[in-house]
Amino acid sequence: MVEGMRIHSWLLYVLPMALSSTAGNHCIYSSEVIRFNSNGVFLEGQLDLPNSEGRVPMAVFVHGSGMRTRADYADFIAPFLQNNIAVFRFDKRGVGNSGGSYSDVDVSTENSPVTIHTLAMDVAAAIKYLKGNTRIDSSRCVLVGASQAGWIIPVAAELEDIYATAIFSGPTVSVGEEIYYSSLAESKNYSVADANKMVLSSNHSAGFDPIPYLRKLDRPSLWIFGDQDESIPIDHSLQILKQVRDEFHQPIYIEIVSGANHGMRFRDGTRSDYVSDILRWINNNNNNGRPPDK
Repeated sequence: MVEGMRIHSWLLYVLPMALSSTAGNHCIYSSEVIRFNSNGVFLEGQLDLPNSEGRVPMAVFVHGSGMRTRADYADFIAPFLQNNIAVFRFDKRGVGNSGGSYSDVDVSTENSPVTIHTLAMDVAAAIKYLKGNTRIDSSRCVLVGASQAGWIIPVAAELEDIYATAIFSGPTVSVGEEIYYSSLAESKNYSVADANKMVLSSNHSAGFDPIPYLRKLDRPSLWIFGDQDESIPIDHSLQILKQVRDEFHQPIYIEIVSGANHGMRFRDGTRSDYVSDILRWINNNNNNGRPPDK
């Protein structure tokens, strides 16, 4: 996930604070600015609540790499609210209106264990704070995220009790291995297929390793990958997920989107409807159903 290559078209706009109108569907909801404390650092975000009675599930969006703000995942808001799920998104530590210092894991592997754990603590602090909101069903908090969130979410799930997780384009390999793969595939010097083969036959395991946390991820976890992802080695990521699932009997569910890249877009520029896939999966779990493992 080389810095500067993570601004996708799904981060283009922020919905109005009180009213959202989507094609053929009118969705009115309330919003409020939330400030919470994460180990002495105050972070700021926005909570959007559906116009319904009683407590509702909540999705907390977890950032990918780069200097991200609450504007990320903007086009997720209306679909989630229409499914009666509250949405919380916040400015990353050291970015926007959030305090603290920004740190990036994509330049070097050395700081990655500390940085990933710090970002996970921020997510856990947000969940803990929001569970006290009278509109939130504290037993149904879901973590949703892309890219770097694949490292952050399993750690956050160990720090704070959550209901489920949904991750797209998220690596399960080490930071060092992801950096190596990105240097091959994002440069276009190697095809996605060749880069995946080179990663499987190499040893670039330095930096943060998510496997110990994946082994303890005992909540339902959906992972969506594009098979043309140029930023994370999905062959090894899938191998790790399946091994953890089978060995530790974890509720891991996998979906592969044929032809989609890291931003879940196809070659013609259209985007996979992965948002609907995530919502369908969350609703299935809310109804105690078991989603299919594709």
